[in-house]
Amino acid sequence: MEQPILTRTRVSDSRPVLPAGFKASALHCGIRVRRSKLDLGLVVADEAFPASAIFTKNQLLGAHVIVCRESLKKSKGKVRALLVNSGNANCSTGEEGLQDARTIQGALAELIGCPLEQVLFMSTGVIGVRLPVEKILNSLATLTTTAHERGLGDFAQAIMTTDLVPKVRTVAVEDRSGPPFRVTGVAKGSGMIHPNMATMLAYLFTDGPMAKDAQALLRATAAKSFHRLTVDGDTSPNDAVLLWSSRAANADAPASEELLAQSMIDVSQELCRAIAADGEGATRLMTVQVLGAPTEEAAAECARTIATSPLTKTAVHGRDPNWGRILAAAGRSGVTFDAAKARVWIGDADVYSNGKPHPENETEAHLHLLNQHEVILGVDLAAGSASAEAWTCDFSTDYVRINADYRS
Repeated sequence: MEQPILTRTRVSDSRPVLPAGFKASALHCGIRVRRSKLDLGLVVADEAFPASAIFTKNQLLGAHVIVCRESLKKSKGKVRALLVNSGNANCSTGEEGLQDARTIQGALAELIGCPLEQVLFMSTGVIGVRLPVEKILNSLATLTTTAHERGLGDFAQAIMTTDLVPKVRTVAVEDRSGPPFRVTGVAKGSGMIHPNMATMLAYLFTDGPMAKDAQALLRATAAKSFHRLTVDGDTSPNDAVLLWSSRAANADAPASEELLAQSMIDVSQELCRAIAADGEGATRLMTVQVLGAPTEEAAAECARTIATSPLTKTAVHGRDPNWGRILAAAGRSGVTFDAAKARVWIGDADVYSNGKPHPENETEAHLHLLNQHEVILGVDLAAGSASAEAWTCDFSTDYVRINADYRS
């Protein structure tokens, strides 16, 4: 039996093609002060397609989290349009903020001719300020008439806040057991990023076969990607990840569903790396590797703990091969292991093993931190056979400056 072909295509152009059945557009509606900044994006489907979402665990909730949960429940997971604004989180705006979200949701639903609950409207930006509803309402007609298959590049820019670059990734799949399909992901995130569901806004679009339990598929994807991402240890009240497919489940093509699941993980992990690399004030993308854990969940927890450690992140920023910070973070992760049997590496340099440091290798480790944009930190716990990675960035003085000036 011939094996399916999986072709990875990293999208770098500004006009990536959406999977079949979707169109996108974006514009500047006036939320952001600079007119050159796109701040309102739309993805619209040919018809209401099945979708699934997971949201933040923060007890402070943006209005869109409440309204989108209600809508997905009422529509039984069918979505016709996704509208996203940047520059304003519509969070901590009371009942007025909820009503603002529903007003905009209803206006777009009327414009494209679908039930209100089939429209999802999400927001990201500054907390505690009401949306400029009229500016958004006045922009909806233009958004709908200009939507096209190559509009995702503009959409990706419109949802950015402190991001420096848009984040779009695609995997194209040629499946001999069924028609070819594509998974395209777009995300925003630079600060207030920490694993507690999804830690940013991320949207996965596909014309592949939707799994019968799409929610389980999305959670499994997040567990191996978005839940292993951190920038600063702060979880946003507006976090959301959406999976949206223009193709229904196909009981006769289980192989295609397996390919879809792997493709979603590939795309999501690439988005995580892009977010970490674009972390506020970042100068290094950090990949934390954990081997020898008793379970994959334990390995992921240890990797997240190291990735979240301010001491580890500042050491990387200073190009200091301080292996003690890595091992100490692993030691407080809650995973049981014998530190005397553990091994720590930075790049290819073994800096601690057999219960002893190796200062003779620290020059090599320092040069790795100095010369490589993506730096590798790793620990083998010698307590099992499971492994996992997490992604983060270094802590710099620019991170402090960006967040000290965020509202001013």
